[in-house]
Amino acid sequence: MFRPHRILSLVFLSCLAVAGCGDTYIGSVILGELRLLASVRPVEEALNDPNLAEEKRLKLAFVVRARDYAQNVVGLHVGGSYQTFADLGDRSLAWNLSASRRDAFDPYIWRFPLAGSLPYIGFFDLDQAKAERDRLVAKGYDTLIYEIDAYSTMGQLPDPITSALLRRDFDSLAETVIHELTHNTIYTFDDITFNESLATFVGRTAGLDFLAQEFGPDAPEIEQARLNYEDQDRFQVFLREMRDGLAAIYETDLSFDEKIAQREAYIAASQQRFAEEVLPFMHNQAGYQGYTSFPFNNAFILAHVRYNSGQDAFAAVYEQVGRNWAEALQIFRQAAASENPMEHLRGLALE
Repeated sequence: MFRPHRILSLVFLSCLAVAGCGDTYIGSVILGELRLLASVRPVEEALNDPNLAEEKRLKLAFVVRARDYAQNVVGLHVGGSYQTFADLGDRSLAWNLSASRRDAFDPYIWRFPLAGSLPYIGFFDLDQAKAERDRLVAKGYDTLIYEIDAYSTMGQLPDPITSALLRRDFDSLAETVIHELTHNTIYTFDDITFNESLATFVGRTAGLDFLAQEFGPDAPEIEQARLNYEDQDRFQVFLREMRDGLAAIYETDLSFDEKIAQREAYIAASQQRFAEEVLPFMHNQAGYQGYTSFPFNNAFILAHVRYNSGQDAFAAVYEQVGRNWAEALQIFRQAAASENPMEHLRGLALE
């Protein structure tokens, strides 16, 4: 569901610029980043390694082609990204944590120099991520923790391709590579939801075009990607409806305990509706079956909002410029520089 993030790198870059970063979390981020960069080797060397499994070799070469497509066709900034390979074996790359008040869609905010105020942070150490999660749970927050397999340093560091990333299917690989390179190209520190949602749009749209170039317009990989996106979109509609219903409860004058009681009843009813009215229309019903009993909370819903807002506005602008990436990226860049990127973009989409 989620695309990888770049909060690890923001904190890392902040600490390089500011003295006195002796905090345990910050120190672990720096150490994890340095260990990762120390483990890499050139992609060409990895591709010629006879000990590299054939599936990894095929996917590694695919990522290189997706990288080049992103640069040469879409016009994204690649720089030093995806020029090297880090074989993590069976290990995960990192984990992401976010949190929210239980009685409001109000994210917990971490603050760092340069990186600013962040609604989610990353960990190379799972135990440390769990410890921070437990601290927030004890303070009464909803939390979400999940594994990531790539992130972008916005072109400031030579982000490697990791073996963890290569566990993805080809459609997801194409989307993820282009998603991350979008962050290298356009980024605002003031609106993470705009950043992530823009990267979702570019990753999906350009990713489908790249898949068509790789496999042909009628290839099974194209059809699978489209079916996956239809399922994801249907799930996002369900989540937005749940968010709106919960927000109405949170905005009442009820006590905290009364709000939580109503929230739990509403979530249970929503899950029943999902099972009866949404799941039967999913292409991959087995993949979404777990949401009929999933412990939904505010942190989970907010995370999905960050990655999936304004897709209609991005698409409208892209179509208005004749699906010309150079012109579209210029408009997206102007929106990112505005006071309210999404509002700016929607204004253009309505013209």
